[in-house]
Amino acid sequence: MAEVSVDTSSYPKPGLPVSPLDIAGKLGGLQAQALSINQQKLDQANQGLTYMTRAMGALGPNASKEQYIDAASTAVKMGLVPPQALDTFKQRAMAAPDSQSFYNEFMTTAATHQQQIDYHLGKREDVGNGQQITPAVSSVKPGFGVRPISLPIQQQAPPTTQSVDTNTGQQRVLGAQPPQLPVGAIPAGSLPGQFREPLPASRPAPAIPGPVTSPAIQGQSSNFGGNVLAANVEPPTFNQRYDAAFPKPQGAATAPPPMFEEGKKQLMEDQALSAQKMTAVKPAILALKLLPGLRTGPGTEPWNKAVAFLKANNIITTAQENDPTVVYQEANKYFSQYLKGRGGRSDADLAMAEKSSPNVGVQLNPALTNLARSAVAQDRVEAARSTAFNSQDYSKYGQHRATFPQSVDERAFSLDLMPAAESKKLTDQMYQKYKKNPNNPEAIKFFKSLDIAKKQGFFSGNQE
Repeated sequence: MAEVSVDTSSYPKPGLPVSPLDIAGKLGGLQAQALSINQQKLDQANQGLTYMTRAMGALGPNASKEQYIDAASTAVKMGLVPPQALDTFKQRAMAAPDSQSFYNEFMTTAATHQQQIDYHLGKREDVGNGQQITPAVSSVKPGFGVRPISLPIQQQAPPTTQSVDTNTGQQRVLGAQPPQLPVGAIPAGSLPGQFREPLPASRPAPAIPGPVTSPAIQGQSSNFGGNVLAANVEPPTFNQRYDAAFPKPQGAATAPPPMFEEGKKQLMEDQALSAQKMTAVKPAILALKLLPGLRTGPGTEPWNKAVAFLKANNIITTAQENDPTVVYQEANKYFSQYLKGRGGRSDADLAMAEKSSPNVGVQLNPALTNLARSAVAQDRVEAARSTAFNSQDYSKYGQHRATFPQSVDERAFSLDLMPAAESKKLTDQMYQKYKKNPNNPEAIKFFKSLDIAKKQGFFSGNQE
């Protein structure tokens, strides 16, 4: 009998047990696949939301609800938005009070978390009017607006603010000040300067200035048949009523007075000009000392050049000292230096200065002497303008600058340039006028100018 064999190759064969790690790996792969699918769905939803946000933004906040729904339907038809999202979109749109509210609510879904918080709870900001700061929050959400979240805080000038002492007129730093509150406000809160307004009923009625009466003062009143004692007090004057109704401000000034900075700038400009003038005037003073006895005027310049040529070539001898030709050259050089100091930058300015300045080849000696004295006196007056200002309130300098030239006598600024007898004669004349009439305006102006000139150091004052 033939042996029957059975094929058992297809039977399940006993194998090694499955490792837990392999099972965990397969489960992990299934979970990763599921997460990938979910991520794809989330990405698709985000893409759909992005498209809808762009479509809503293109329509703007003033479109109708029907236009928004049509845009969502188009997105569904194009496969950009899942169909089931359309029903939710329609429900939210129809439930909104108006199209703009629905637009704002929908646009916040595409915003960041912080933007959504700012939309619903408000964005932090400070509301100020230059005097108070009120902490508040604001939002574009309909009906939200701007909402205060704390009591207002009064602002005041920082300690470094430049101010002017109202008593002395001197500039100073304001310094630390106690917290200031508005008139009638009540301190409140935990911060310095924080306050609240009193209730209308608690605010006292303003006092009306008027006559003051008192029953303690004897005197019968005819208004009540002589049975009531009344005050025998004079009614207040207009100034008293005005001061009571409009009291003067107290405390340090928180800002310089008007024109303070402008006056300070003008003073600095005049101080620089003063130094320039007093430097430029020195050659003219040296030239004045050489003028007594010197022959000047038309024709003297070529004559002195010819004589200088002869002396330079030893054709004629040169005097050992006080040689007229040498003195003429020195005086001419000094006046040229003075002319250079007074002239401007342009040729026209230089030509004008030359015509109005002393010149040994143009003026005769008496005229040259008087012209040189007058020019030096004018420069001294201009130089004294800034140094004669003795106030710390620079807002007053503009007025001082405009009135100073006509408030001084130029002759008092050139006494040291005159011969002793001439300066004494002028001083004696002014003294006699003052002695005869202490209110004589010419004498008062002269001695006031002389005092200014002495204080500026123009001369020692021996010319009294």
